[in-house]
Amino acid sequence: MTWLCWNVRGMNKRYKQNELKYYITSKKLKFMCLVETRVKIHRVASVLNNVVPRWGSLHNYSHADNGRVWMLWDQNNYEEKLIEEGAQFINAHVKDRLDGFDAYVTVIYGYNSMEQRKVLWQNLIRVGQRVTKPWLMWGDFNAVLSPLDRLMGNPVTSAETQDFSDCIQDLHMNELTWKGEFYTWSNKQTGADRVWSRIDRAFGNAEWLMQWGHVQMEYDMPHISDHSPMLLQLYTTPQSGGMDTSGGPTGMKKIWQKLKTLKPRLKDLNVKEFKGVRHNIDKARLTLKIVQTQLGSQCTDELIEKEKQLLLNLEKWSLIEESILKQKSRASWIKLGDCNTKYFSAVMKERCQRKLISDIRSLNGQRIREPKDIEVEITNFYRSLMGSTQACLLAVDKRIMKLGPVLNR
Repeated sequence: MTWLCWNVRGMNKRYKQNELKYYITSKKLKFMCLVETRVKIHRVASVLNNVVPRWGSLHNYSHADNGRVWMLWDQNNYEEKLIEEGAQFINAHVKDRLDGFDAYVTVIYGYNSMEQRKVLWQNLIRVGQRVTKPWLMWGDFNAVLSPLDRLMGNPVTSAETQDFSDCIQDLHMNELTWKGEFYTWSNKQTGADRVWSRIDRAFGNAEWLMQWGHVQMEYDMPHISDHSPMLLQLYTTPQSGGMDTSGGPTGMKKIWQKLKTLKPRLKDLNVKEFKGVRHNIDKARLTLKIVQTQLGSQCTDELIEKEKQLLLNLEKWSLIEESILKQKSRASWIKLGDCNTKYFSAVMKERCQRKLISDIRSLNGQRIREPKDIEVEITNFYRSLMGSTQACLLAVDKRIMKLGPVLNR
């Protein structure tokens, strides 16, 4: 089953409705979220009847005059229940009638103003506090997460990214793995006036990643819009991985006892070798300063050698301090992983899935998705780079070479 989320930049024109209808048919869509439709409420029925007749729909006209957000689904496949809506989002409970899919889906269309989006972040945090199932949050956020998310135009400031970043962290959401173009929107201008931005995204919570972390989202070509449509093909995959428990509780207990015995020894080693790192750095700096002062008045081989040793010692303790600080900076991640192993496992699974090659394009331009075909194509490609066996190799004809300019030595 394939889902779509797309800022269509208006649906009033007849040709856009026809193109969207063709797109739905070609991609075999059964569920989609559309934003910035610009359709007045009195025209909703006629537009939907032309594009997706007999489909179910949710919209937010009670909060926005032009119904900024639509959620549409094939009622033969899905049933939906509205949970909450606002001027910038719709949150619904989605269930598949066929295979038991059960999740929350929130579609976003953020305001252009940074101040107006503050209400959106507050609403999303409140929604997230009540979610206990897999949760997909996607749409046009009209906000960037990093300085790299905008090309040309005004430089990205920290104020632009702060609220969005804080919201995602508070919700413990992770961006879905994706493929396609990096920038999802452009202003369609020419030359130096053209601006690209990455403002269309999809996120999932821990439960979503556990169940659908293997799914990769695709950014398609903009087609009739200036935004790239987001396509999500949901499919199940056999569960793999995990710990081998064939040894039974006895084997695990032995491992636990060994780790318990090792812990105090590691503590003693830490105290003996790394206690007082800051004191050692200050001491190394002071000693180095004294030696370099002495070198100013009398330069001897002994002092030069001593200076070299002190610099090495200062470098050693500085690197140790840096390593300790890096480990401490990850303490919150470790704590979160310990108290919420489901979230930890989900994130690790999602990271592993990033390395998965789900499809490639062959040398003749054909898209390949079957794992065995992908393996054959990659093997043949690198085998062709190695060349083939030759019975004899061509050599330089010295007689011809001597007909041209030559060195006399």
